[in-house]
Parts: sequence; structure tokens; C-alpha cells
Amino acid sequence: MMVAQTALPARCRLLALGLLAALVAGCTCSRVRINEGIEQLDSAWIIPGQTTFEEVITRLGLPPPAGKVDDVALYLSDDLLHWVSTDTFTAKLELGYILTPLFERSRTVVAHDLMICFDDRRVVSRLSRTARVGSTVHLLEYREATP
Repeated sequence: MMVAQTALPARCRLLALGLLAALVAGCTCSRVRINEGIEQLDSAWIIPGQTTFEEVITRLGLPPPAGKVDDVALYLSDDLLHWVSTDTFTAKLELGYILTPLFERSRTVVAHDLMICFDDRRVVSRLSRTARVGSTVHLLEYREATP
């Protein structure tokens, strides 16, 4: 009988600790946008087949770094300039100070991008602009030099 009486308070303490952990549990969601100003860049003046690499750099500047999106490195080179705006959504389920975080899910997607390709003379050969709305990517602008 003595064993059963001491086990009951231990179970009550364990139950009370579990309820306390459930009370301090919470869910947090966050959104981080990188290079948000990309969508405001004016590319209407760029004429494929005429505008040069130097003119683009002078007017728009170098693309800001964007890191990696879905394990694909974003880059710039002599024949490509790529301005990228990313959205990162993160959700966490936390149990106070006991387990932090218990569950975390994060996803980074390209929200807007402007890509300009150059030929071997360093003249714009193609221009592309896209935007993501929900899970759909929309082509906003595409122009290329005519032969």
C-alpha cells in the first residue's frame, strides 16, 4: 500500500508538469523578405540588341546578393545579371523552455526576379521578369534581341 500512495503524487506531479508545458506551448510564424526593392526596378529602357552591360550596371547597379534558393546558387557573371527578391516563411511549434523548437518548417522562394542575359559583345540579348503570386509564377516581361 505504501508504494501506491507514493506513486500517486509522482503521477500528479508529472501530469501537472505536462499541463504546464502545454500551457506555455505556442506557435510562431514569420516572414522575411530579402531585396524587396527588386520589384520596383525599371527595365523599360533596356532594348535587347542595343543596351550594353555597362549601361545596365550604370543605371541599375550590381545585383545584391541573394544567397541560395532551393539549393540553387544565385549568381552574376559577364553574360548574366540576376536581381532576385526572396520570401522566407518559417513556422515553429514550441513547448516553452522544455523543447525549443519542437517543430520548425522553413521555405524560401523567389518572389520577384529580373534576369538580363548578354551576348559575347556584352550587349543585352534577353530580358526576363517574373513574380510569384501564391504558388504560381507569372512571367511579367520577356524580350529578346531579334536577329
